[in-house]
Amino acid sequence: MKRMRSPRTAVGAAAAVVLAAAVAACATGGSGVVYNSNFTAGYDPRSLGAAMSRAPLLVETFGAPAPNLAQESISRSAALALRQYGPPWLPRNYTDAAADAGTAPYRLRIAFGLPKSFNRQELCGDAMSTQAIDAVRGSGDAASTRTLASLCRGETALGVAEGSPGAAADPAGERFARFIGLLGREVMPRTNPVLDDDCLFRICD
Repeated sequence: MKRMRSPRTAVGAAAAVVLAAAVAACATGGSGVVYNSNFTAGYDPRSLGAAMSRAPLLVETFGAPAPNLAQESISRSAALALRQYGPPWLPRNYTDAAADAGTAPYRLRIAFGLPKSFNRQELCGDAMSTQAIDAVRGSGDAASTRTLASLCRGETALGVAEGSPGAAADPAGERFARFIGLLGREVMPRTNPVLDDDCLFRICD
């Protein structure tokens, strides 16, 4: 008699395959993954959308997804990627130039190659810099692809998403652009999961 696998065993095996595929994609420099995201009650997508309809959202980057890249080119690539692949429920209005954003209340910060010990709460702080990342980098962090995005209002992080673009990501490439778009959709969702109780029982945007 053929022995049948229980539904629980089948589900567990399927989950293991999905997890292994995600890890493999990250390790081989695939299109990137987002591991997790979280929010405060202060994240208001309607307020963000209204602000972006008046002025572009400033995109600031720190660190690099690969060696020998200029920070200005990374920020520019990120802003362009968000215009193309970012949240479709928000205006596609992003800039890497502070002068264009003016006094807009929000900004999006993205940091690449972060050490394990880097505190995500520091990303929206006034003291944030690439030098602050390097100051906590250990000997085992040289090949880190940890990437963190924060939607900031002042020094307060309203939303945070963490993931990896894969090894040696090219900011001028399509895969990097799609990863940044995914990161943007995760850190700026259509609804605030903290305030939407229905998100406990379904997958939210």
